Amino acid sequence: MIVKFLLWKLYFFSKNIKVANFVMIIKKKFPIYYIIILSFLFFFNPIEASSSISPGSEKIPDSIVSLSSGYIIVVDKQYQKLYVFHKNGIFSKVFEASCSTGKNPGSKQIAGDAKTPNGIFFVTKILPNPGHPEIYGSMAFPLDYPTISDKRAGRNGNNIWIHGTTKTLLPTQSKGCVVLHDNDLKRLANFIYFNKTPVIIAEFLKWVPQSYVSPAKNELERILTSWNKAFIENDIKTIDSLYLQGSEIKGKRREELNNKVKYSKNLNKHFILQPRDISILQEDNSAVIIFDQIFAVNNNSFQGFYNKLILEKINNKWYVVDDATAPAGPDKQLAQVKNTQKETKSIPEEDIRNLVNKWATSWQSGNMKTYRGCYASNFQSKGMNLDAWVSHKADVRQNSKNINIRIDNLQISAEVNIATAVFTQYYRSSIINSKSKKKLELRKINNEWKIYREII
Repeated sequence: MIVKFLLWKLYFFSKNIKVANFVMIIKKKFPIYYIIILSFLFFFNPIEASSSISPGSEKIPDSIVSLSSGYIIVVDKQYQKLYVFHKNGIFSKVFEASCSTGKNPGSKQIAGDAKTPNGIFFVTKILPNPGHPEIYGSMAFPLDYPTISDKRAGRNGNNIWIHGTTKTLLPTQSKGCVVLHDNDLKRLANFIYFNKTPVIIAEFLKWVPQSYVSPAKNELERILTSWNKAFIENDIKTIDSLYLQGSEIKGKRREELNNKVKYSKNLNKHFILQPRDISILQEDNSAVIIFDQIFAVNNNSFQGFYNKLILEKINNKWYVVDDATAPAGPDKQLAQVKNTQKETKSIPEEDIRNLVNKWATSWQSGNMKTYRGCYASNFQSKGMNLDAWVSHKADVRQNSKNINIRIDNLQISAEVNIATAVFTQYYRSSIINSKSKKKLELRKINNEWKIYREII
């Protein structure tokens, strides 16, 4: 009864943004209950199960103002969860895993405070075999902390990574990094594009309907429109006016901007030079606008550059405090997972890994259309064809709640058009809790991998 009471007190205080102080009180005065609470929330969260982040929910974190392409990684420190969202017409959650963040609550302030920073970050590179696998796993993805905003606020520290571990994953046990089980980290790598995939880390997430319009959306879009209009009209002074005083573009970066502006001058009379592939993220008083900017046309072929505007809200007004053109060359790449022989995984293996991940997440979320799309039209299992199989699975979902799937030790064997995926499946729902060995037999049909046999 005491634990149940503390859980609901924790929930109540989190809604009033007092969770950090409350957790510290529990940690100091009731250390046993503190561990029980965190473990209970980590492995089974009754509040989450009945709230807006339940399986099949269409809600998204309010930090996602808009997203044109790619993926966005979101870390919820309160529930020790990492999510990946993708937009294809509508938003869908394509990945979910338990994680472990800093031992102490709150956003990182100084080096050594064992806190994980809050904000909007980007993965800069991959570090293969960064240290002992028990501590760091097989790879690490450094984040660009501290950002310009962090430095302006006096926050410091370094080496904030998303990395793996081969030990049992426990909540709030890191020194400030975001830690996943190593197998989950390998799956996460498929969604990372260096310097482009945003990583939002929040003390706790606010979940909103996809139709929700952020109060900041209009002003952030207006800033981007003004920036683009000034760019194509060669109006550097107007661009300067969008920046916080003292943060204007200077030096070599200003020369590069001037050169690009010269190319784009007068082109707007003949072409629509609007920013493309726009995504807008906001976390508290920080925001990032990501877009591709067209600046030249050669032989009817558009040329542009990838740009990020980093903004802060000061005295209720948004200002650009920095901009960052993604580095050219090898830094702007998809993350490539390497095997124990340090060879890049083959493209078929990556495609199959993506299919298995899509299959698991669509079943967990209840997206039966996507789930059905993972199978070949001639699929057979347990005497059922595809229609009967999907109908059977829909009935299972209707009678089950709080479905959670974790895939471990995924082994892939692939030839040209035939492959197998063997893994351990941890399955939990309101009616069953099981661990089983599963085998998926796949075929490549119309250049896409599909499941045509499923064997338990």
